[in-house]
Amino acid sequence: MARRGATVARVMPGSIGEEMGIEPGDRLLSINGKTVNDILDYSFLTDEDYLEIEIEKADGETWVLDIEKDYGESLGLEFDAVVFDRIRSCINKCLFCFVDQLPPGMRSTLYVKDDDYRLSFLYGNFISLTNLGRRDWNKILEMRLSPLYVSVHATDPDTRARMFGSEKARNVMRDLKRLAEHNIEVHTQVVLCPGINDGRILEQTVDDLKSLWPGVRSVGIVPVGITGYREGLPPLTPVTKEMALALIDLVDDWQAKFRKELGVGFVYLADEFFVMAGKSFPEPWYYDDYPQLENGIGMAASFLEELQDLLSGLKSIETPEEPIYVICGRSAESMFADVVRMLEPLGIKLRIIPVTNHYFGGRVTVTGLLTGHDILRALGRSYEGERILLPKTVLRDGGTLLLDDMTVSQLSAMSGAEIEVVDPNPRAMLDAVLGRGRQRRPQRRERCQNQ
Repeated sequence: MARRGATVARVMPGSIGEEMGIEPGDRLLSINGKTVNDILDYSFLTDEDYLEIEIEKADGETWVLDIEKDYGESLGLEFDAVVFDRIRSCINKCLFCFVDQLPPGMRSTLYVKDDDYRLSFLYGNFISLTNLGRRDWNKILEMRLSPLYVSVHATDPDTRARMFGSEKARNVMRDLKRLAEHNIEVHTQVVLCPGINDGRILEQTVDDLKSLWPGVRSVGIVPVGITGYREGLPPLTPVTKEMALALIDLVDDWQAKFRKELGVGFVYLADEFFVMAGKSFPEPWYYDDYPQLENGIGMAASFLEELQDLLSGLKSIETPEEPIYVICGRSAESMFADVVRMLEPLGIKLRIIPVTNHYFGGRVTVTGLLTGHDILRALGRSYEGERILLPKTVLRDGGTLLLDDMTVSQLSAMSGAEIEVVDPNPRAMLDAVLGRGRQRRPQRRERCQNQ
């Protein structure tokens, strides 16, 4: 059982917390007699101008502090987590669950089946609404936690119950209406499983969700992810090129209609569909204000748009003489091909190293799930001495280990390449390509032809 309260990680110098003798390692137990379960409680309760705070010191002694302050003034306390009690786990048995398809030995965060409304509000995680109790609903409505992100998949009760493996999943339209009535906006997700929630079911889902506008602000459609580790799980059909092409046309028709009725496209397709179909990514206007960017919807268009803005603002650059290489998963290959074309007029020689994900069976194409051995398989010794950019998303929990426990230094040693970890955003990538903030290595001497 999780301990009550939250451990203080940092106290800001000169803050009220420091004045009151609160120190890192102390536990914040309650504010005005109410338990603090998460950062939302803390922010909500500390807004008042009079506080009675209960603190447990490192030696076990309990302090009760009376604090008078200006309304909204911060106490200056920081915490390492946003959830202090425990993250709510998913109680469903979704037939398409990606976590159930993971091999053992990967980074711990990949195995977490969170279904926590607090993480939905704070980080845009998608939730099912199936595990909300009365207290949860009261908190959502009283604090006006908006927007939330909800995995719908289907509004047809039978289909949704089948997909979630739970009878509690039947009431999604009732729950979405309740949120809309309290002016809480929702962004929804459909994981498309061919033969299950496509066709007529998908059309019904979009119609039902559109009926809740403006409470439901967007519908994001992503393809089901299938790995090579589905032993004992229900059979699933992957999305094909033909399906992707037909869906793109269908969503184009929907968007044209919704833009006239609502002023926005409302329904948006994940980047993977365009990769599967062999089509160019849509222009930025297709995504409106990118309501589901963290869901992989519009990431390519957003990246390219931001990069173009950065390039337009360049006054002068020192162009690297040698080519620079970037590693990516197969789904990002076409985006980086556009990046290459954008950089060529500047004399920058960026080259792509697309990596096939053999570890997951070949169907998982995102960069963030590449392993060290698959990257090494693509590199061999062909890139010895070359500068290679490795997106930080492939590392476990932000450290130096890849998913299969290979380190970046091991990958560099075995390939002979100069591996440089880089944040996967346009500014960081451009800075890395241009060598900004990097100590230049000596130029390689050309081999004499007479030797």
